[in-house]
Amino acid sequence: MSIGTRTDLGDSFVPFTEQDMYPLYARARVEEPVFYTPALDAWVVTRYADVRDVLGNPKAFSLATVPDSLAMLSPEAYAELAKTFAEVPVSIREDAVDEARKRVRAPILRAFSDETVRGMQEFITGQVEQLIDRFADRGHAELMAELARQLPVRVKAPVIGIDPADVDEFVQGTYDFMELHSVAAQLPVDLQVAKARRVVDYQRLLDSYAQRRNAEPRNDLFSELVAAMAPGSGPLTVPERKALVNAMTGLIAAGHFTTTAMVGTGIYHLLHRRDQWELLCRRPDLVDNAIEELARFDMPLRGLMRRTTKDVVVGGVELPPGTELMVAYQSANRDETVFPRADELDVRREPTDHFGYGFGSRSCVGAALGRSIFRTTLLSLSRRLPGLRLAADEVRYLPGLHVILRELPVRW
Repeated sequence: MSIGTRTDLGDSFVPFTEQDMYPLYARARVEEPVFYTPALDAWVVTRYADVRDVLGNPKAFSLATVPDSLAMLSPEAYAELAKTFAEVPVSIREDAVDEARKRVRAPILRAFSDETVRGMQEFITGQVEQLIDRFADRGHAELMAELARQLPVRVKAPVIGIDPADVDEFVQGTYDFMELHSVAAQLPVDLQVAKARRVVDYQRLLDSYAQRRNAEPRNDLFSELVAAMAPGSGPLTVPERKALVNAMTGLIAAGHFTTTAMVGTGIYHLLHRRDQWELLCRRPDLVDNAIEELARFDMPLRGLMRRTTKDVVVGGVELPPGTELMVAYQSANRDETVFPRADELDVRREPTDHFGYGFGSRSCVGAALGRSIFRTTLLSLSRRLPGLRLAADEVRYLPGLHVILRELPVRW
């Protein structure tokens, strides 16, 4: 654990909440670019150059556990979550599960490569258009529930190997998982328990997929993951099943969280700055600039936790081994020394060096798919509903690591 000197900046920092942290980040980049916060017992890294240095040196800065709302679950809800693998003996070592999980990265990278995503474009367009069809003639919609939360799972379903009849359960299970990771502490105990039970049902469904694909492989990601983790014959071992469920839960959720966040906040920022929306409607050729600029302007991931493995110096601050840091992606993407007029949204900008999709070894494996979904959504909405407007004066965000709107009511 690190011990830092408490300062006003550190005491003012409230991580992973609805609070707008951009003013504090702007002040920190000038006054105290690496500051200690007791809220995380960690140092917050705010300047672009320092964030890049940390992310570019995984040997000196290893991954650290990201604080999430699961730690604040009621005992009743936590007991429900433990039932997914109730049959796992206590003697099973977590390092065996971790080792199995490492073997699934290669098939995941292949499944979401640029080439694969290009081949999916017609399907992606069809999914976006079908969802818009449901509300296009209504004159109003709630875009988080009706579009942003639906798209990630629906688009990935055929790649992963989800049967059409199970898609709705995957969408709901992923959303319940997302809520437990962000707002669990704000939910009454009975609702926590209900969501935990649905997550367990969802993870048991994932487990059934893993075992079926082991017995009868198909041409899908689930089968590739099973083959990577269990190359021999015979049934999956319990550690392999657990690792597969953990890997698939994380993969689907990670892509779901970031894409849901990007679609929702991106549309909100464009509509909130009406001139930018109208410019995109007139100039659809700017859509690639727009998706990069929106990822820079309000990145869907607030930050990433790291832990030092040796003595290091970050932004002039000496840190011993075992010190935890939060690399503040959002702050780095607003660093004025890298991005002129950093607090302005300009869809004509071409920001190629932002951290919107990660960096280095922590680059987003689903970046190509996320970009394609977002690009297709913006093109379809701006073409079909150019009169789209916000239907609420204010919006609220879910607390947590990802920047996800609770609702996005619109009218036209």
